[in-house]
Amino acid sequence: MANTKRYWSGLDELRETEAFKTIQGNEFPEAQSVDEFLTDERLESTHTGRRDFLKFMGFGLTAATLAACETPVVKSIPYTNKPEEVTPGVANHYASTYYDGQDFVNVLVKTREGRPIFVKSNTTTGYGRVNARVNASVLSLYDGARLSGPQIGGEPSDWGAVDAAVSNVMKGEGRKVLLTNTVLSPSALRAVAASGLEHIQYDAIDYGAFRAAAQADFGVNSFPSYRFEQAEAIVTIGADFLGAFADNVIYGERWAAMRKPEAGKMSRVHAFETNMSLTGSNADYRTMVKPSEQGRVATALLAMVAGQGSAGQLSGEANKAVAAAAKDLKRAGSKGLVLAGSNDLAIQQVVNAINAALGAVGTTVSYDEMTLFQGNSAALKQLTSDMKSGAVEVLVMADCNPVYDAPNAAAFADALSGMKHTVSTSMFADETAVMCKVNAPTHHWLESWGDLQIESDRIDLVQPTISPLHNTRAWGESLLRWSGIDQDWYTYLRTTYASDYTSNAMYTDSDWNKAVHNGFIAVEVEAAKPVTYKGADITGAVSALNSKKGGAFELALYQKSTMGAGQHAANPMLQETPDPLTKVTWDNYVTMAHSDVDAMGLNGFIGQEKPASLVKVTLGSESM
Repeated sequence: MANTKRYWSGLDELRETEAFKTIQGNEFPEAQSVDEFLTDERLESTHTGRRDFLKFMGFGLTAATLAACETPVVKSIPYTNKPEEVTPGVANHYASTYYDGQDFVNVLVKTREGRPIFVKSNTTTGYGRVNARVNASVLSLYDGARLSGPQIGGEPSDWGAVDAAVSNVMKGEGRKVLLTNTVLSPSALRAVAASGLEHIQYDAIDYGAFRAAAQADFGVNSFPSYRFEQAEAIVTIGADFLGAFADNVIYGERWAAMRKPEAGKMSRVHAFETNMSLTGSNADYRTMVKPSEQGRVATALLAMVAGQGSAGQLSGEANKAVAAAAKDLKRAGSKGLVLAGSNDLAIQQVVNAINAALGAVGTTVSYDEMTLFQGNSAALKQLTSDMKSGAVEVLVMADCNPVYDAPNAAAFADALSGMKHTVSTSMFADETAVMCKVNAPTHHWLESWGDLQIESDRIDLVQPTISPLHNTRAWGESLLRWSGIDQDWYTYLRTTYASDYTSNAMYTDSDWNKAVHNGFIAVEVEAAKPVTYKGADITGAVSALNSKKGGAFELALYQKSTMGAGQHAANPMLQETPDPLTKVTWDNYVTMAHSDVDAMGLNGFIGQEKPASLVKVTLGSESM
């Protein structure tokens, strides 16, 4: 059956207004010289903003103006001793790896005269494709808001004083805790173990239910590894795997591998979602459902595909869409794949049951001890309670900002304010750092050595492409110094691969240089044992999902594909990048049906002369 759905770029196109018809009739207007434009009398009565002006002119006027200006003379000073690898005017590329607690991807960093200027995908020896956040991360290297050195009590200090102060409190009595996002670095984990600190991890976007479901159903504590390149039929329930769900920088590449007509077979995607997402806009079939209905979509699929449980009540259109999706899944069999974006244990267990019934486990989805998203929100909640009660003596927060992005951020900030010994290693004076007694800023990822491992057979390397611009230090090296280990981070990193993670007794300089050039170390491991579905009783999960009630209005929170979890909110390139679907830049906004906009008397046609309406969104006791 052909897909007859149509989507419009805006309400003007939908309603075919006169303004839209005029624009359509002048899609290719006659060229106008700069002189003709500047002498146009109509310019005096316009009130066009900067962004619209540049959009209308296609940057043509700006380019012409700049071209007419005489370039000032810049005197260059030659190298006294030119580095062998630097040739003026010729770019160098270095293999590295990007990881910020959410996105993980192998990259090539382009440098000119020793300065990183661009980050792109490493398609030769790596995998994954950079997204907007990875591409824009080079700008944060040159951010003037970065901390230029260590601080004590908010005042500039030096590393000797910081090391003495922190080492002193580390030797004292009481509970000492290190809080981080999920750590993927084998060397950093060694440093954590050497420090003796209690290690608690959390993720700004919590995926704890995925690991809990894997533990209950397969007996492994692992985040699922989705093999979209093997899937012939994909059903996503609120998981925007092309936009912001989990490690989307890898998923997009895998999904694209099965969307090539010349290969003779293309995967078919059924999307059930609330917001229009990148995945939904690229799906073959997209069905809108309320947040409260996503669980019922999963139980209906389970009933149709596996004959288990019972289907919840859905609209007629949604039932037809689920039936079509179930038909495609059964046809695909072990090459079918179902995933859901909700961090809800019940829905994840139902999804596991569907994939197990299809025979997809081990083919399109596997559980091979992936190290992504190990955050434990329950442990963070308990830590917050212990901090408040005075049971934690020292708290070190390594390159994370829990006062901003923790699930219980307000309670955490309140507990943090009452502590005596607090340390932050953030690059910026962010929400957490300004509340800490000691700031020991870490390097930018483009300035530091590192190693990362998300799967057992490969360790990806991070190499610096520029010397540190400020008086900063890798947070792993700071942990070593505070633990009494006087060793620089590069030397410590090299010792990790002397024997622990390679099949050789020693990892030679030649081996290391080759690994740095390629961006990864191949690790010999035994073949993973296939996991088996335990067939857990999911009656309770099905019942809970089917009985979930919605309201006249339901709130669906999501990540913008440009901003992610918000840790890059100070990056102007990301703020200026239009959302790929709404085309909105900056600010927060609410999307809703236009009939509701009209009924509430809100402004639905936002422009230069008609500012957006301001609304308050209230959920329980929280308002925004």
